[in-house]
Amino acid sequence: MKTRIALLGIAATLCMTLAWAEDDSEESPLSEDPCISGNPTLSDSAFWSTTAVELFSKKQYAEAVATVDACFPQWGPTGGHQQKKLYDEGKKCPKTGAVSKKAKKKIDSNGLLNDVSLALWAKARSLHELDQIEPAKNAYAQCLYMKCGRAWDPNGWFWSPAEDCAVHVQELIE
Repeated sequence: MKTRIALLGIAATLCMTLAWAEDDSEESPLSEDPCISGNPTLSDSAFWSTTAVELFSKKQYAEAVATVDACFPQWGPTGGHQQKKLYDEGKKCPKTGAVSKKAKKKIDSNGLLNDVSLALWAKARSLHELDQIEPAKNAYAQCLYMKCGRAWDPNGWFWSPAEDCAVHVQELIE
């Protein structure tokens, strides 16, 4: 239930962001390249991950997978290295749910890690919906690795794409 709410919230936020950007400029923030944001307030990696989530929420699963795959080589390795560094240093992952301003700032400082985590979530869930079981298992495994990634729900709380991937992969391995 939280995941569905989060998806709707993320999609709504993206739509509002895109509408706002269209009001302020003649160019649409959507570009043909899913790796490049046309919105100056949205980083390229955030644009990439939210585009993948929006496609997933519209049930455009193949397009969501293609979007993640198109830009993953650009951000995936760096996001993975950020996660590995947290593992190597024995750092705890940020909390989920409502957090303090200080905790939110710390979560936000891991922007790329968060974006890669969310993009992998969209890819895994999309492959699952497409009934591509083995590729979905692989994408879930990548998503699970990104354990410290967090996604913001506009209702005021963070959720973990990796935790949600752990729930959904169980359906494929039981």
